[in-house]
Amino acid sequence: MKKFLLNTVKALMLPVIIYCVFLCICFDRFSNWNCVYTIFLQSIIPTITAYAVAYGNICGVFDFTVGSALIISGAVGGLCAAKYGMAGLILGAFGAGILTSVVTGALNQVLKIPSLVLTMGLTMIYEIIGKQLAGQFGFVQIENKYAVLGSTPYIIIVFLASALLFYFIFNHTKFSFHMRAVGSNELVAKNAGIKTGLVKFKSFVYGGIFLSVAAILTLSQSGSVGAQTGLGSVTIVFKPLISILLALVLQRICNLTLGIFISQFSLNIIFIGLIAAGMPDTFQNVVLGLFLLIVMIFFQNADRFRARSSRLKAKRPAGARG
Repeated sequence: MKKFLLNTVKALMLPVIIYCVFLCICFDRFSNWNCVYTIFLQSIIPTITAYAVAYGNICGVFDFTVGSALIISGAVGGLCAAKYGMAGLILGAFGAGILTSVVTGALNQVLKIPSLVLTMGLTMIYEIIGKQLAGQFGFVQIENKYAVLGSTPYIIIVFLASALLFYFIFNHTKFSFHMRAVGSNELVAKNAGIKTGLVKFKSFVYGGIFLSVAAILTLSQSGSVGAQTGLGSVTIVFKPLISILLALVLQRICNLTLGIFISQFSLNIIFIGLIAAGMPDTFQNVVLGLFLLIVMIFFQNADRFRARSSRLKAKRPAGARG
């Protein structure tokens, strides 16, 4: 327990350090708790979206359809809400999100082509479907009375429930062990009797649950969901994907469920800090890339740094005696 708490504190130091840097740069903006609370709320939907991407990513599957499937889920949920109210919103979003994920997973299993190629092609098809669902105005809107899940405390409750579900699936199911085995070495996993195709299919389906939740919260928070074309929906996946990469690095000291949130929270601090500092979009991308490289280099080489430090300490007494 003591080691767990110590490692959690170590992981939390990442956003704390970043926040302190921007506190020095933009003191007026970052010197109140309301800023921390705002960043926390803005991190919820990207974190749940990252949960949707994580299972496939660990299996070695590249799923670019998450953004377009999220739009379809939100659009169907919004249309169902207009006819059937709150129940229509939830059931419509979950039905569309999971169905889209099932189709993607089934095609990935049957066609046997690289997931990167398949999901990129499906993304363009899903974007057209999303555009048709959005109608001539290009977006689906809901009434304020159905948008309660996008406000506090409901959005926080949904987030905590999603995190607990992700944690349970990732740590306490048969699928989780098979998923890691497939991601580590698919050929060895296949020879061990694991149905690798079924594992990958399940990774899409489980991801569909979380993208449906993200779609409901997106629709509830903004009041509408808009269609995207020309692979514009792929940008929805970028930030969650970066947070997963960082979380996989942080996984040495904390659970992936918490690591994804910490990573996403850190990224949002950077984006809000750079905007507050008046930096252009191109510079924001440069800083984000450097941040990703620095964190990954540090954690991937942490053992090497410790070993080198130990060797230097061991040499000092010998040098003093000489």
